[in-house]
Amino acid sequence: MSLVIALAASRQAVIAADRRAILFMGSCPPLEAELYSGQIKDDRELEARAEALGAVLQVSDSREKVWRQGDVLAGEVTELSAQLQRRRRIYIAPGASLQVEIRSGEGAELEAEAEGGEARIKAWGGVGCTVFGNRFTQSLAAEEISRAGARVDLGLIQRIFQKAGERTASVSREHTILQSNVVRADARADLLVALQADCEEHGWRLCGLQ
Repeated sequence: MSLVIALAASRQAVIAADRRAILFMGSCPPLEAELYSGQIKDDRELEARAEALGAVLQVSDSREKVWRQGDVLAGEVTELSAQLQRRRRIYIAPGASLQVEIRSGEGAELEAEAEGGEARIKAWGGVGCTVFGNRFTQSLAAEEISRAGARVDLGLIQRIFQKAGERTASVSREHTILQSNVVRADARADLLVALQADCEEHGWRLCGLQ
């Protein structure tokens, strides 16, 4: 899990994410705790700590975590292990957002789109900013948003990603940003349609308040 920021303004939607994916080949709670709390600053430190703790990792900076589905923007953070794939996903459009948790079956491989599982709606939102990430990246984003007087815009989102990339090995140095200015009469309906299409494609069972 790294960093996704989604902004649903009244007439614009912006979503951004880093590109890092980290798969732990076996459990190593001490390394995970150090990594996701911001103690490990860069890739050199990550490699050294993994070797010292006997952990084996697969690290990639090619995972795209945000995308377009027609006029809807979407993004997700993923927790991967040999036993479970857990995703937190958000769909946004100007004026609306939809948060979903997806749990797929055992044995999911890195970057695999595991079929089957459950998609549970966790929250509907209107105008606002949502941050998905680990403890350190969420805290960093919250501090920057507070310092800006809660006025989130594209420039602030870019600064947050720049600082996160400089301060923790849990995110990549590069990030992806997508924007949409398409205002629809019923944005919530569009978000639900996008989620239902994903459920049909991947064989997810849709649960939660619709």
